[in-house]
Amino acid sequence: MHTWAPEEEQIVEAELFRIAGSLLHTISPDALRTRLEEGGSLDLFNGTAGVILFYLRLYECYQTPAYLEACESATEALLQHPAVLQQEYYTLYTGAAGLLYLCIKMYETTGKESYLSHALKLLKHYEHGILEKVVQDDLISGHAGNIFLLTYLHAHTQHDSLPALIRQLTDKLIHHARIAPQGLRWGHIKRSFDCLTGFSHGASGIAYALLHAAGYFRDEGLYYLAQQALTYEMLHYDETNTNWLDLRLTSTRVSKEDLLNWGPSVFRRYASNVNSWAHGAAGIGLARLYAWQLTGEDSYAQHIQLIIQRSLQDLQELKRGDFTLCSGYGGVAAFLSHAATVLYRPELHLPVQQTALAAVRYYQQQGTYNSYVPANNDDPGLFSGMAGVGYLLLSALFPGSQEAITHPAIPLPSHAIALYQPGEVKMLLFSRYYKTTISLLQLDREDMAAIDDIQTFEALLLEKIATLPHTKRTEAQDRYAFEHGTTSLWKQHKGLQYYTQYKELLLVSARILLDAPDTELLQAILIPAAQYLLCSTPFDTLSCCQEYGVATFPLGKLTVILLNMLAPGRTLQEIIHQILDDHFKDIDGETQQQTITAVVDQVRSLLRQGFITGA
Repeated sequence: MHTWAPEEEQIVEAELFRIAGSLLHTISPDALRTRLEEGGSLDLFNGTAGVILFYLRLYECYQTPAYLEACESATEALLQHPAVLQQEYYTLYTGAAGLLYLCIKMYETTGKESYLSHALKLLKHYEHGILEKVVQDDLISGHAGNIFLLTYLHAHTQHDSLPALIRQLTDKLIHHARIAPQGLRWGHIKRSFDCLTGFSHGASGIAYALLHAAGYFRDEGLYYLAQQALTYEMLHYDETNTNWLDLRLTSTRVSKEDLLNWGPSVFRRYASNVNSWAHGAAGIGLARLYAWQLTGEDSYAQHIQLIIQRSLQDLQELKRGDFTLCSGYGGVAAFLSHAATVLYRPELHLPVQQTALAAVRYYQQQGTYNSYVPANNDDPGLFSGMAGVGYLLLSALFPGSQEAITHPAIPLPSHAIALYQPGEVKMLLFSRYYKTTISLLQLDREDMAAIDDIQTFEALLLEKIATLPHTKRTEAQDRYAFEHGTTSLWKQHKGLQYYTQYKELLLVSARILLDAPDTELLQAILIPAAQYLLCSTPFDTLSCCQEYGVATFPLGKLTVILLNMLAPGRTLQEIIHQILDDHFKDIDGETQQQTITAVVDQVRSLLRQGFITGA
């Protein structure tokens, strides 16, 4: 790619000023108040706060006083509006918490302490919502974003209440973390193939926030969480496309055949190959750039090179008509611009310049910056609309920034005290899978220093069990065997979407058998409906994966016998005959009929609960 010619730079700058002029009225105090009274958004993503940040960036680049004056008057009108105290969402990019971020940025630009004071006042009002009304764990609309934000606020205010509040949010992330075949994952309540990859809603965004908090508080436990999130994300690296799988299920329904054979190879038929700030390589690259800056680990450097390769290819081809920050080429350009600065590779800024020029020319030809949303020109939003396009043009005209709204940064170093004791985070993470086993062992935080993952934690438990007296060792081994089985189910959990649709499929199949008379049911061939674990110590139980996790149920002896006899090709009648021969050979005819009735009733119950199904 060639560098800009002077006339090309002029084209981009002229369009930047056109956008700036066209959006300025949207943050005038009167228009702002009208918009809020009509229910307009005030957040960073597509609301007023985000548009103000665009003009703040304009001021930083051009030092034009009128831009700062517009930001100050708009921020004052926004913060004084009653709508600010009547919010429903309390998240960084998509909720009211973004106003705290705006206050911090206004303070950094103006040096006026009143902005920080207002941020702390808003936080006091929002605290309950931040703690109790946020459901997700991600960066854009969850706990991770708020962890970043409150750490950022502490860096500027040193307010005594913030570390405890941040600790409450990191505790939530620890509680919500789930083990995976490798690493840790978050976001199991999303309707997706697995917990999401990516920056906005997935593992990279969570890791990015945790890395900043870890660096600021010098907390080894928070760094471990971030590293485990990035390790999980590699589970879904798509080598063929030099990308990470977009695990969102864009198709609302999955075919019966695919559901029954659900796995990565099947899901690929439903997955998109998107590369953007929100989902895909570019956003993931922002997290890995920061991880590499903190640690210097070679694996992150290798990932970054792959992401640069994919991003350069996408900006060369420009196959999609979308130049927004969130879902379009604006986010890809943001990654390359940041990589150029962090890696001291100024040649990476050339494709950013060419993308900005291509965006302007696309608009001149098509009349839009986002062909997927025809009304995009009427959207002033920072991530969804025109302010974000302006942000793209600014990044092309003014390279070298270390920080932007696409990858906000917290100033380091600090003298903050770690939120967790050494080994505490790992103990909190892994001990919940082996509660009853650990109750018989002497285990403390010092033992966790060498623990890398759940597998090494299990090895530690087995070492501890081996040192117990024989009388306690047998009980500990039994408890470990049970909890090891349920832990294996947690690792294999397929997510809310799979179990929700599979349960619906089972109910349809079960209804046919449940409506059939006993004579037909006796001729049915039954098989386990899903993977489950039977355990006989300390009592008979069945553990299985469900929509929201792993559940364990107590079982009667007859149910255990029945489930152990299920096999392809065997009818229920044949199974009942075997049960009678093996366990009830000497009973009279009446008791035998009662046993048959009990087995049939139990089969109907298991069908209704989704534990078994027809072959």
